[in-house]
Amino acid sequence: MSQAVPPTLPRFERNLLTFIRRLVPAQERDEWSRTWQAELWYMHQRSQHRHVSPLTGIADLSVGLTRDALWLRTEEWRLAFSDTATLCVVSLLGLSLLSTLVALALAGGWHSLHLYLRDEFLRSLIAAPHVVFVLLATASRRHSAQGNPRWPFWIKRYFFFGLKMLEVLLLAFLLSVDLCLPLHAAIPLTADLLQLFAFVFFALIGLRWAIGDQEQRCKQCLRSLSTPARVGRPSHNLLEWNGTEQSCKHGHGLLSIPEIETSWCQSGRWINLDVSV
Repeated sequence: MSQAVPPTLPRFERNLLTFIRRLVPAQERDEWSRTWQAELWYMHQRSQHRHVSPLTGIADLSVGLTRDALWLRTEEWRLAFSDTATLCVVSLLGLSLLSTLVALALAGGWHSLHLYLRDEFLRSLIAAPHVVFVLLATASRRHSAQGNPRWPFWIKRYFFFGLKMLEVLLLAFLLSVDLCLPLHAAIPLTADLLQLFAFVFFALIGLRWAIGDQEQRCKQCLRSLSTPARVGRPSHNLLEWNGTEQSCKHGHGLLSIPEIETSWCQSGRWINLDVSV
């Protein structure tokens, strides 16, 4: 149960603490309230010995409480969403929205942009499956899993990968539109051809990143893995395993990537450490 603010403080400060403490994460509200009660008591003791403007004190107190509460709330969000699949998807959507706004500004209106996008989107839509096929067929390294993870994790992993690829293709199309839209009025045919080549170029770069990002994520929680750590000695390639290892920050598994692909270790290996999976 949350602790109420003691009535020894002035009424304005009690109301201010009660209101702003709602911004603080629930598990930290009691400690936050006790800390600020001590700070306010010390402030009142100090103000008895020197003249402090009431308006200045109220403004400083309000700003300080709000900034501290908002920092705790944003820190909670950062810890909750940092390196997650949700943050990746939202970031790609934000970049796509920004690219759309740039294209809208370049076109001068939604109607003009719609007429331009209609033909360009059809060309890019035809080229997209070919780009995806070539990229997946030429992917150099795939990770084999040790153990059989539960099918919900498998579905979640490939759903995220498919959604990420669609967002990358959309972003590549919008970036190519932003690049070639100013040229369309002067050289329409050249601009159309350049837009198609730009889409393929951006799509190849983006999808290559998407595959690499997928490989560097936990197979269960889809968070980014820790920084690669060197394991083994390069001079003992024939005698012992050497390469890099990355672990899930929540202890779900370990990814081992060999330094040199050999007949007995041709790809990276994901090892499940969570016995419940």
